[in-house]
Amino acid sequence: MRLSRIAFICLPATLAALLSCSACPGDPGVYCDKENGFHITFPVDWTVETDPGGGRVVAARAPLEDGADSEVTGTAFEVLIMRMQSDPDLEMFFDSYKKRLPEGKAYYQYEDSGEIKVGGKKTKYILYVIDTEPRYEARLEYLQKKGSAIYIFRGVTRGVQFNQFHDQFREIAYTFRLI
Repeated sequence: MRLSRIAFICLPATLAALLSCSACPGDPGVYCDKENGFHITFPVDWTVETDPGGGRVVAARAPLEDGADSEVTGTAFEVLIMRMQSDPDLEMFFDSYKKRLPEGKAYYQYEDSGEIKVGGKKTKYILYVIDTEPRYEARLEYLQKKGSAIYIFRGVTRGVQFNQFHDQFREIAYTFRLI
């Protein structure tokens, strides 16, 4: 009887450990962050930087054309995690987040927003253009919730380059998985 209780208690923990180990595919371009509980696939020719600052846990940068200034022409896909003190409602958080975006910005233009499923999870998205000096950026941001954390994964590029990267941003976003 005692052995079966131990097995009953240990089996779920063992299964969870095994699943978390196999939750990150070893395919090229896959960035796996077990500590923060997600993985995402970036294009293999992009440069990946971990802990780049500004609340971002990872940023992948598209190759630059020869002689291009990354401050002006760079394109990136980033993952940020906002840890909340309580379990936030995604709808309410998203509405508040949208309202705060133009604060303190010289230029802000809302383009589109909505709700989709990414990895089978409810995901909010917003597309906007913003002045970030020294350039205007187009940002396509996706938000998911896990417990008390909000995951923001977003594509960022110069406004005039957005059409060139829009489909690629969507492809990257659709690989995002919470683990």
